[in-house]
Parts: sequence; C-alpha cells; structure tokens
Amino acid sequence: MRLFLAFRVFFIVLFHRNTASRVRELIDARSTTPQDSETPRLPSPAETKTNSTKPPVAPSTKSARRSDALTLLSALQRDARLLDLVCESLDQYNDSQIGAAARDVIRDTRKTLDRMFGLKHLIDAAEGESIELPNDASPVRWRMVGKESGQRGVLSHPGWQATKLDLPQWSGSSEDSLVIAAAEVET
Repeated sequence: MRLFLAFRVFFIVLFHRNTASRVRELIDARSTTPQDSETPRLPSPAETKTNSTKPPVAPSTKSARRSDALTLLSALQRDARLLDLVCESLDQYNDSQIGAAARDVIRDTRKTLDRMFGLKHLIDAAEGESIELPNDASPVRWRMVGKESGQRGVLSHPGWQATKLDLPQWSGSSEDSLVIAAAEVET
C-alpha cells in the first residue's frame, strides 16, 4: 500500500508546484520535530485543483540545495574566468593572445583549487625517479603503466591529493541553483 502511495505522491509532486512546496515543508517539519502518531495528510489531486483560490504557499526560507560540482565550477569562473577561456570561441584571437589569457586563467585556477582543496602531490618524489611500491598498493593511489610487474618502478606522475575540502555553501534560491555565472551588464 505504501508503494502505491509513494508513486501517487511522486506524480502529484511532479506535476503540481504548490503541492511540491507543501510536501517539502512537511518533510522538513517532520525531520526537525519528534515523530508523533499523527502524520500530516497530503492533498489529493482533486483538492489541489479545486483549492486554487487559496493563496499560494510562501516559498520556504531555507536555501535551495545545489550540487557541489556547480559550486566549484561557479568559483572557478568567478575567480579565474575558466569558462570564458574554455567555452568561448577563440577563432578571433592569435596564439600569443590565447597563451597570455590562459596563463592568467591557469594561475587563478590554481589559487582557487589550492584554497578549496589544499592540493599536494600524492607521492613525494620527482618524476623519473625509481621508487619502491608497497606490497598492498591501492589501485586508487597507484596505477601501473607498462607491461612489467614488480615492486619497483619509475615514477611518471606523482599524483594529486586534497588535504582539505572547503567549498563555499550555496545560499541562493532554487531558481538560481543552476546559474554558474551572472550575466554582466555595463550601465
């Protein structure tokens, strides 16, 4: 019976914005208050249609959720203009102009990544150096390149790891949660 109810609620929320807002408020209220025996009742689709004279439900004051990937992409655009370099057509620029712009973008991207992730090399050895592999080498930390197997190898890339995770928290509205960079208008 609950499975049928779950499907029904899914489609009601999918097609009725006001009901979706009310369901979110009910879920948020239940997660912050102790559970009691009386569960709030969801309106039926007929009630949703006939009660259109009711004033619209005020939007929740809680900020919307946003993907951390979009938050990171937004920070890289804001701080380093990464999307401007990657997504804009570069046909009108010569190689030296692109190189000069890329130098600034790469420098500022590095600063942003360092601030948020504290990047450092996974292995403290120089590329080309012979290194000893641990007996229980994790495939996440070590990728063996080549046909030879054994406990020694030549480091071709030291890898990267984060020493922290400090992404900004999204505080905007759900309507703006997919915006990566605002349109800029000179006035």
